Amino acid sequence: MHTLIRKSATTVAVISAFGLGGAAIAGAAGNGKSATQQQQQQRSALSSETAAKVKAAALDKVPGATVLRTESGGPYNSAYHAHIKTSDGTLKVVLVNSDFEATTVQADRARGGRGPGGRGGHGGGPGAGETALTGDTKDKVEAAVLAKYSGATIVRTETNNDSTAPYESHITTSDGKELEVLVGKDFAVVSAQERPAHP
Repeated sequence: MHTLIRKSATTVAVISAFGLGGAAIAGAAGNGKSATQQQQQQRSALSSETAAKVKAAALDKVPGATVLRTESGGPYNSAYHAHIKTSDGTLKVVLVNSDFEATTVQADRARGGRGPGGRGGHGGGPGAGETALTGDTKDKVEAAVLAKYSGATIVRTETNNDSTAPYESHITTSDGKELEVLVGKDFAVVSAQERPAHP
């Protein structure tokens, strides 16, 4: 008799668990988002105070822009990033560090399937072993590149992971070409490779 009661209680518990699980699945399906999508949204959501600071940093870096959204994380191990539209309608991503200082502005390739962490376009992040340049090194590399390619727009500047040269800068020239420019340790341009333009 006791065995029968225990089995019945176990059966009820199992049925209840399935019922709860089904309700959770139904809830996720009802709002049109999978559990994974909901988790990603929770991870990337910023508090209103943090979002305001990230937005302010982005606008300080790119005056006159419109901030489309702010998110946590980003390429180069950034604490945050903001997707913006500049005054001329160009989509950009502004990387912001944990001190709420904007460090880098790069093209936003996410809508073309190449997010900030990819290598598919110049809006992408660094390849394996490459890191964003900062400070005097960044300034010297970019000065050398702009001296060689007057009127160019620098998309990003980073270390180079092969032995050709220690630094590289991705640029868009004044006539619209996308180049990867290699710069030596003496801050002289070594070579440049044209990249196919992306829509």
